[in-house]
Amino acid sequence: LLRLQRHANTAAHVLALASMLVVVAWIQHLGGLSWKTGESKQVFNWHPLLMITAFAFMTVASLSFRNLNRPKSKTVHGLSWTVAILCMIVALVAVFRSHNDGVSGYIANMYSLHSWVGMSCFVMYTLQFLSGVFSFGFPAVWTWNGVALASEAFKAKLLLVHRYVGPVIYYAMVGTILLGIQEKEGFIGCAYKVESADLFPPAHYHLIPFACKMSHYLGLLVLGTGLCTSFALHPIDRGSYHHN
Repeated sequence: LLRLQRHANTAAHVLALASMLVVVAWIQHLGGLSWKTGESKQVFNWHPLLMITAFAFMTVASLSFRNLNRPKSKTVHGLSWTVAILCMIVALVAVFRSHNDGVSGYIANMYSLHSWVGMSCFVMYTLQFLSGVFSFGFPAVWTWNGVALASEAFKAKLLLVHRYVGPVIYYAMVGTILLGIQEKEGFIGCAYKVESADLFPPAHYHLIPFACKMSHYLGLLVLGTGLCTSFALHPIDRGSYHHN
């Protein structure tokens, strides 16, 4: 199982990279990128591109402690989370900018399940990021007027919470991305017309719009990345299971 975990670790990085390549191709197929007023669809395209990029860096951050010694892993972990949160911020700005573009036509904000779950993930991510920076990125003990604000004991307890919340946010991110892809596919229109019972859908694979095929594969890559990361992080090497 440990060997399988190492393979899953590698696979997670490969799939994350593949996800980034596919989302770039998907965005190009959907019209490319822009930041200009009146080109709201192209402005919106920054959102999936940057969110997938953030997810890829979250994958690197999550697996960093499996691949590097502790000093290097802490650096990679912190930098990856920093890049991820910057990508998320710009991605959210892109959504609101595209929806509030009067030239292209106003669109409501925060009306979908994807947006609610996504914003919840962003809030949790931000809190997790700040707690990590202030607790593990600074001196071991904080003092203010001689009073300890963050003792080693407090940090040890916070680390347990940090280790639990991190994977929760990561897996929630997987679900949020899949919800977002599904919502986008609804706007694209992925269904095909049938004149009789569709008893063997694979026979009509060629009727599915190319943009939808790309987004389907993107979703599968994201799901595969999440599954591989989950398995790679599972504490098998800690003797979690014993036979009496």
